[in-house]
Amino acid sequence: LFAQRTHNLQFSKDKTNKYAMVSMKLFVFVLLSCVIATVYAMPNEQLLGGESQLSGADLKEAESELQESLTKLKGLGEGPDFKISKVNSASRQVVSGTLLKLDVDLQAGNEIKKCLVEIWSQPWLENGIQVTFNCPGGEKIVRKHSA
Repeated sequence: LFAQRTHNLQFSKDKTNKYAMVSMKLFVFVLLSCVIATVYAMPNEQLLGGESQLSGADLKEAESELQESLTKLKGLGEGPDFKISKVNSASRQVVSGTLLKLDVDLQAGNEIKKCLVEIWSQPWLENGIQVTFNCPGGEKIVRKHSA
């Protein structure tokens, strides 16, 4: 009788352990599935502070921001006198404000220069837009204007 009860108790323990293992595996599977689904559901979401490449309407908006800065700087007599020839690529990053980075071809007179332009926008500050032009063969130009 004792052997029978011990066997039944052991069988009951094995059954409980088996259910616990199955439950644990199912929980891990569901958890991983949720994580994977979340990652794939937001492929275009920008990470906080992360840099995101711009395309389509966002790229056109970046070009407009650059044109607005060029126009304001020219109006202030702060130059440089560049015209946008082509925007090759752009990215935006949320920092203390917004940092817009553009790889552009700028026209200076009859010459086309491939430049990296950064527009750091902190509109709550006086003259809170800082524009940096970095063109090969020339000096880095940094200018500020109001929003």
